[in-house]
Amino acid sequence: MSILHATTGIDLDNTAVGYAYRDTAELRQAAWLFRLLRYGPLVRLANTLGATALRLGLPIDPLLRKTLGKLFLGGESLQETIPLLKKLSTYGVSTMLDYAAEASADPTEQEATLAEYLRMLTFAQEHPQWVSFVAVKLTALASPLLWEKLSAGEPLSPALQKEKQAFTQRFETLLHKAIETQIPLMVDAEESWVQPAIDEIVEKYMQEINKERALLYTTVQMYRRDRLDYLKNLMSSAKSYIVGIKLVRGAYVEKERRRARERGYPDPIQPSKAATDIAYDAALMECLEHIDHVAVCIATHNRNSCMKAAQHAILYKWPLDHPHLSFSQLYGMADPLSFGLAKAGFRVAKYVPYGPLYKAFPYLSRRAEENSSLSDQSGRELRWIEEELLRRRRLRSP
Repeated sequence: MSILHATTGIDLDNTAVGYAYRDTAELRQAAWLFRLLRYGPLVRLANTLGATALRLGLPIDPLLRKTLGKLFLGGESLQETIPLLKKLSTYGVSTMLDYAAEASADPTEQEATLAEYLRMLTFAQEHPQWVSFVAVKLTALASPLLWEKLSAGEPLSPALQKEKQAFTQRFETLLHKAIETQIPLMVDAEESWVQPAIDEIVEKYMQEINKERALLYTTVQMYRRDRLDYLKNLMSSAKSYIVGIKLVRGAYVEKERRRARERGYPDPIQPSKAATDIAYDAALMECLEHIDHVAVCIATHNRNSCMKAAQHAILYKWPLDHPHLSFSQLYGMADPLSFGLAKAGFRVAKYVPYGPLYKAFPYLSRRAEENSSLSDQSGRELRWIEEELLRRRRLRSP
């Protein structure tokens, strides 16, 4: 038992708790996959080949279904997620449902995505014991080009003006459904060149609907140099509503830096992981110190950040299921954190994406890329799983 566990009752390294919902065969397969994911060149080659195969219509679904899909997806349809959601709920872990739709400029696809988001909200209302939040992506409801033009303050063509009107109607339909069902929406963060317009629209509607409860959350990526100031300004300007914040580190480092180099503007990303960690924890404390009018979802796999938040809640004698405090980790990753926090009494919503494999491939590719390293998260995932497999072998030994 660690000193932190002894003083707080919270253990975020207990693999018996973290993997109780997975059988040994599942853990062995996960260990095998995480070992493969440690080889960066192999992952990059596989992602390139997979994207090419999908573009050519080649049948790679069976392979994805048995590998990355099994590890990181909750299912290929909303209905298919039900066994997993039931299982998670028996351990006190809820979910943040995510339909794995990517950015689209096709109005037909945008309408289809809206319809799926509405189904998710209805499903969450019918199963509140399983689902706490629904994640949405605004570039799946209007083209990235529209968001880029709006963010740059450029004039819109007649076609983009029409698309903006269509988006507004879609988003308001979605918000009305969130109000009707009382299920909070988590708006995903996007690249820095489209985020300003997304920030503006989310802040506008947050003021309107977050009067008594946070039903709309924005996502703040702390790997960006400007986000701590943004967060402070957002919180200080919110006088009559609850600010909903999903706090993440970020997901587009190489893409952001490459674009900055190519276009000759300053790199918007923090200079190091340590700088990101410092900014994240500073933002976390800002949110916790204003918990009366800030609802924060601590969406991170960083053990230290999770423990800081948990200790803060205990120190100030908050109810551990405080309505303005929740944690979230990706399905397939960081299970000892998720289940350890849930066992201690905190609100935890595992981020569970689902969808057809051809739609989910970009998401699966990102998960593979971020795990293609011997250090940090990927190495820790493998160590946790191997530790649990060893513990189970010892239990079976005479």
